[in-house]
Amino acid sequence: MRGKTPLLDALIKYLKLSRVPLHMPGHKLGRGISRTFKNIISKDPFALDLTELPGLDDLHNPTGPIKKAQGRAAVLFGAEHTFFLVNGTTSGLHAAIMGVCKPGDELLLPRDVHRSVIGACILAGVRPKYIGVKLDQEYCIPYPVMAEDVSEALRSNPMVRAVLQVYPSYYGLTGELTNITRNTHSHNIPVIVDEAHGAHFIFSNKLPPTALESGADISVQSTHKTLGAFTQASMLHIKSRLIDKDNIAGQLKIIQSTSPSYLLMSSLDAAVGHMEVSGQRLWGHTLSIIEQLRKNIQEIPGINCLGTNVIGKNGVQAIDPTKLYISFRETGLSGYQAAEILFKKYGIAVELSDRFSVLCMFSIGNSAKDAAKLVKALMEISRYRRPRQRTLILAERLPLPPLVMTPREAWFAPKHTLALDEAGGKICGEMIAPYPPGIPIVCPGEEITFEVIEIIKEFKANSHAFHGTADPELNFIKVVND
Repeated sequence: MRGKTPLLDALIKYLKLSRVPLHMPGHKLGRGISRTFKNIISKDPFALDLTELPGLDDLHNPTGPIKKAQGRAAVLFGAEHTFFLVNGTTSGLHAAIMGVCKPGDELLLPRDVHRSVIGACILAGVRPKYIGVKLDQEYCIPYPVMAEDVSEALRSNPMVRAVLQVYPSYYGLTGELTNITRNTHSHNIPVIVDEAHGAHFIFSNKLPPTALESGADISVQSTHKTLGAFTQASMLHIKSRLIDKDNIAGQLKIIQSTSPSYLLMSSLDAAVGHMEVSGQRLWGHTLSIIEQLRKNIQEIPGINCLGTNVIGKNGVQAIDPTKLYISFRETGLSGYQAAEILFKKYGIAVELSDRFSVLCMFSIGNSAKDAAKLVKALMEISRYRRPRQRTLILAERLPLPPLVMTPREAWFAPKHTLALDEAGGKICGEMIAPYPPGIPIVCPGEEITFEVIEIIKEFKANSHAFHGTADPELNFIKVVND
């Protein structure tokens, strides 16, 4: 008789299901990794779960095989220096920001950053200077920041030490990064890019240019999201005259685990080797499948997929075709309902579902059969007809509340909870981000204005979930003590 193992039991139960993985990680249940690595891992994964033994090198002071592996990765991705990350892209963003900014420095960043960036501001004591993002009214997702907005923000904030950009967005939109880096470099300021969803861009000219190709000084990529590494395995790339790589290495030494997983590191090395040999061919094949898939989806009545029609709008330069953001609004189904039908009836597991849409992610681990199953399911679902849901009316831009104290000051300050209606004028002690679109309405250290409260109520009325809150229902909110 074995002990109770609820998580392990849930994983085993899930593995027994027959499903199409249209979600991360990019290896898609091992279908997108090299045969050699899969054979090694499947025989005995515990045999590779080792520590810093003779001949195996040390991630925090690499002089042997880890150094060589990182060097090969740098060549493949067009970097001068590459660091393996075993604590996810989160650790890379933390190290990049802490390696460039000192406590009290100003960081220019878009409002739709990942919450790990807010965490970096808390750890580093950095003062964020946000650029508001415009929202697409049909899909309720953020557009990229425009180059002119970054230039204006730099003129208005001469003390900015670094600029951070998200490229591509979670939904596959890429912005004017080349112009942004060019303009930022004219101020002798480095550009850090959260390229979590763009590790595959280098392998086809049908995909957007990479962040480094666009002039970024630091790019942090989630190798596990779109390529073949294990979840949590990422890379940080540097190509810059403005960045001290030794300083970044020093930050990684205090941020990353002192017991780095050789399983994670070997999966990064295997992903590099696989892409060196077959990357262009495999991604070419995958993109041809996706091209036909998108054509097929366009012909399905009542189903809309975010596509090239957004290029040229609000700074959108290109889209990542491997991300399919599919709206069911015209059918009357919510994205939540559509995702449930896709999973229970058709065995299709999507990456994300929201009020109107689902997000599907394709990689080299997906096949033409996966695409055909998705099209068949969407065609059948398109016959559903329910009353259309009320559209959530959003302002073109969400507000940017006044920053009263730094995120770090607010995070460590004494706090208490108040009813939402009683919090007006107080300093927020937590991050409140409706999901979707995932953009913070208010962050730690910002004033909770009455406009913020009204917007929170509007999102609540439309059944949105919230990230970052102590109270999931958001009837109460954490505020800094007066």
